[in-house]
Amino acid sequence: MSFSSDCKEELIRIRVKNPAQRLSQISGLTFSAGGLRISRNPALFYHTENVNVARHIVSMVTSLYDVDAVIEAKRLEHRRAPYYEVCFSEGEIKKLLNDTGAITDSESGMQFMTEFPSVVFEDDENGRAFLRGCFLGSGSCVDPKRGYHLEMIFHSRVVSERTCELLRSFFVSARMTVRKSGRYVVYLKEGDDVSGMLALVGANVSAMELENVRVEKDMRNYINRTSNCETANLDKQVVASLRQQSAIAKIDRGMGLAALPPSLREAADLRMRHPDATVQELADLAEIQKSGMYHRLERLMKMAEGLKEE
Repeated sequence: MSFSSDCKEELIRIRVKNPAQRLSQISGLTFSAGGLRISRNPALFYHTENVNVARHIVSMVTSLYDVDAVIEAKRLEHRRAPYYEVCFSEGEIKKLLNDTGAITDSESGMQFMTEFPSVVFEDDENGRAFLRGCFLGSGSCVDPKRGYHLEMIFHSRVVSERTCELLRSFFVSARMTVRKSGRYVVYLKEGDDVSGMLALVGANVSAMELENVRVEKDMRNYINRTSNCETANLDKQVVASLRQQSAIAKIDRGMGLAALPPSLREAADLRMRHPDATVQELADLAEIQKSGMYHRLERLMKMAEGLKEE
């Protein structure tokens, strides 16, 4: 199973007992995965690739409305796996359409899936339930081992914009884009936002899994940065030691180390006997400060340059 499927399996196991929260979740499902058939006998249908989500939709809707429900597996030529259509009709279908926001009567006439029902904004829990329905309906989330990306797809710009606003009210930064198909995508790109969204809708196990992956990635990056830094410092140390040894050898050939002042002769002797030692280690052997040893080595380098010029 994919990470998205795991998230949805976790979400459908949440028991929503409050009728207002159930309606909010059904509304989220309607705006993200729903469709209408308007005729003498109107019907509301939902499409999903997950049969368990299809069964969950039936359970949620029939707990609040007396309607006929049918789940049908369908196939498309270009798709190997089937998708599932859940269709509701008869009975209280008109009440279901109005309550979920599938149909809204306004001064300009009948609107289809453009206006959220007021129940969504009655309290935060209803808003969370609505977003949970949106994710169950058309949401997908990339495996955090590959990256951080969560998106939900809608047919309406108005719905997409209102969903972004709702997410921002929960401090989740959401963006919207339009695909060539004409569908509107609400998406999250940052790890904090994806994790926050999953926790917001109740997928706490999935959110924790994502956070664990983030910690592992951060630790791996830290180790790599530290290792690279240490390697770079070691390279600099080796180059500096080789230059110092070359300078000391030149002084020895040109004037002899015995002609050096005692302090410089000691520094030269220590460097030649301990080619891999750091300046601090050489200073410790000479029982002086690091700055003192550094200054002595610099004087040796300048002396060697002078001999070269001659």
